[in-house]
Amino acid sequence: MSARTGAGKLPLVLEEVSEASMGKTRRRISAYFPSRATRAQAPQRAAILKLGLFVFFILTRAFHPMLIDLSKHDGKILYAKNTPVVMNKIFTIVLMNSLALLGGGLDGLRLCWQPRCMAVFGLIGTIYALGDFLEMQSMSKLGGGVYQVLLQTKLLITALMLWWLKGSKQSSLQWHVLFSMFLAMSCFVLVDQGSDGGSGAGSLPLMGVMCVMLKVAVSCYCAVLSEKYLKAFSDMPLYAKISGLATTWAMASLLMSSMEPQVQQEGFFAHWDGMTCLVALSFTVKTISTMYLLQALDSLQKNIGEALAVIVIYVSQVTLPGLGKSFELSVFLLAVLVVGLVKTYLISPKVGAAKAKKQSLHAPAQDTKLVSLNSRGTALMQNIGIDTMTCEVAEALPSGVFYGMLGGVHPVCGNTHPSSPNHCELMLLSHPPVTPGDIEASKGCFDNAAAKAAPFLPSQSLTVLGHVRDPLPREKVSADQCMKDLEQARTHLQSRCAAAVNAT
Repeated sequence: MSARTGAGKLPLVLEEVSEASMGKTRRRISAYFPSRATRAQAPQRAAILKLGLFVFFILTRAFHPMLIDLSKHDGKILYAKNTPVVMNKIFTIVLMNSLALLGGGLDGLRLCWQPRCMAVFGLIGTIYALGDFLEMQSMSKLGGGVYQVLLQTKLLITALMLWWLKGSKQSSLQWHVLFSMFLAMSCFVLVDQGSDGGSGAGSLPLMGVMCVMLKVAVSCYCAVLSEKYLKAFSDMPLYAKISGLATTWAMASLLMSSMEPQVQQEGFFAHWDGMTCLVALSFTVKTISTMYLLQALDSLQKNIGEALAVIVIYVSQVTLPGLGKSFELSVFLLAVLVVGLVKTYLISPKVGAAKAKKQSLHAPAQDTKLVSLNSRGTALMQNIGIDTMTCEVAEALPSGVFYGMLGGVHPVCGNTHPSSPNHCELMLLSHPPVTPGDIEASKGCFDNAAAKAAPFLPSQSLTVLGHVRDPLPREKVSADQCMKDLEQARTHLQSRCAAAVNAT
């Protein structure tokens, strides 16, 4: 299987594409970082780029609250708290529309303002605006390190929301880790406040803590909505989604800002200085980097990054001159404990995951005769830029996505047709390199795919080795989901091979 870089007009990573019919090469912008072509051709380089994005995300999450701290005068924010949020969203709208014009021309620009985009992502942007307002309110009353630690309660609140809204349960180990993490966070806050000369819990502003907890609730709810619709509208370019978010985000933030007495009395840009501008730019970088992290990695790794930002904040406050914080071993160890508990939660097996993995490793192989093989995939996979093959077998295949061997020599990841269990669509785990002649410039254009030769098969057979996941609705099938299926299929295949070797 090869990922097509020309599937859709997607932003923020430049890729070279070839227009075979016109005999010229141009550059297009991809929403994926690293691009799907890079992941297919150079997996090691893609892994390094993902690590770089992860480190960048941690730094942005750490330095953002530190910049807000530095913008204070005598411990207080003098400018109207919501004005940097408004300017940040204006910057984001201009940036995303510029990228739309660069990557897709006028057609790309129209996508940013289509009614479907504004209706879906505009609503989410309005809720995000409330979260930013609460963030600025809390940051005006709390320090950056305390704010970041309190934010880690989002794991507990997210778990409760997922249980309530989606029925996703947590294992007993996960609930124990979550409760331990809550206690560790509370200890960190109390000890950190005490080391600064406060009086423990009594020195914490109650209103600031309440704003942070409301911010966490809003953030968790927005995360659920964002995950749902970013995947459901996988055919929509990312710059259009961010633009739709930012437009209503800016309008809602402007409305909240105009209601602030300080803005009404002193003006929108009162008490603004260079540091305030940096705060606004930091908000912009934070928004875009978060979207890209969710696109390249997942929300769990996002939470790990936010937890690691706690350590970065504390180390920066201790080591950088002028911040006036002394090193306290107890505070540092508690911060490390919080990060360790977050990591433990994220790597702990989910309910039924261990049982499913064991069944996948020891499930008997299902060998069936191959009736026909077509090297051209379905229109759905072509439109999202994934190169597949369709086949028919003599016996019914298991529902959902499976991994196995085609012809006894080609490792594959297959998706059984929901209404015809004798038919499936296959992706080669080997990821053959993408050649310039295979990359099409326009979405859904796969003329070369028709002429692609089928792989050599020593035997006309398809062997199912194990289960990857259950079937998904058609609207939730995306290029990112296919890449995740491939990675899971490789992991299962490697584990099965290792288990077979150990058994001998």
